Amino acid sequence: MAVLIGLLLPAVQAARESARRSSCSSNLRQLGLGVHAHHSAKNTLPLSVSPWTEGSSTQVRHGLGWIGQSLPYLEQAALYDALTTNLDTAFFSGGGINAPACRPALATPTPTLSCASETSPLTSTGQAQLSGVTVWVTDYKGVLGNNRMGGGASLHQGPGDCHSSTRCSGSFYRNSFQDRVALHMYSDGTSGTFLIGEDVPSENNHSAAYYSNGDYAACHGPPNFFPRPSRPGDWWDVMTFRSRHPGGVQFAMADGATRFVNESIAIAVYQALATKAGGEQVEK
Repeated sequence: MAVLIGLLLPAVQAARESARRSSCSSNLRQLGLGVHAHHSAKNTLPLSVSPWTEGSSTQVRHGLGWIGQSLPYLEQAALYDALTTNLDTAFFSGGGINAPACRPALATPTPTLSCASETSPLTSTGQAQLSGVTVWVTDYKGVLGNNRMGGGASLHQGPGDCHSSTRCSGSFYRNSFQDRVALHMYSDGTSGTFLIGEDVPSENNHSAAYYSNGDYAACHGPPNFFPRPSRPGDWWDVMTFRSRHPGGVQFAMADGATRFVNESIAIAVYQALATKAGGEQVEK
């Protein structure tokens, strides 16, 4: 009997993981549909507003990110309303989504943002710029592109850092309100461009779900990069894509489809898939 159980257990575990991966893929598809619904309504991808000035002196720096902007299109209109009561005030002045009135909303669950294979806690009090505040974290991040987060500080490679400025090569970053990315800009083709990918919040303390500095990552590092010992605060290295799925990471593509990307993918191909208009000569 013990031998029989030993033979069956791997098959049972594989079946369970297959179901979890399928559920995760469904979440990514729903997020992609929400992004497309926003685009249909406003002719732009959901925008993120950084809490820092970063080249704009007119926009109120409230800190709402693209996931927060997508909530009305994810059947979460009430949560969106709760998060947006103070958008005329600045995050670092105790306003915006950092206002005391928004604290309950920051911790409100959105189940679509959680992968069934993920074992990290669903909430955190240790997120960057929100230390001590309980927030819901996201297992899914918008794709900044192939730009090298942190520039020379990162052990990874890629084009120049852009996360604190503009014109990143992908779809989502904390200053995207200054660029207003739209689908007609995807000259590489929407079917061959990453839109949203998986992350493990316990490995990256930039994971606050509704915050513009917690809902994106970059493809400058390889998929499933898990530094050991874990160092979730080293954003220049760990704001990348990873999952608990054996062998790879799932992405929603810009056309709404989902794709499982093997962790052994060539880094040049992986980074090319992260750009919307890079013109790379690779098979996408």
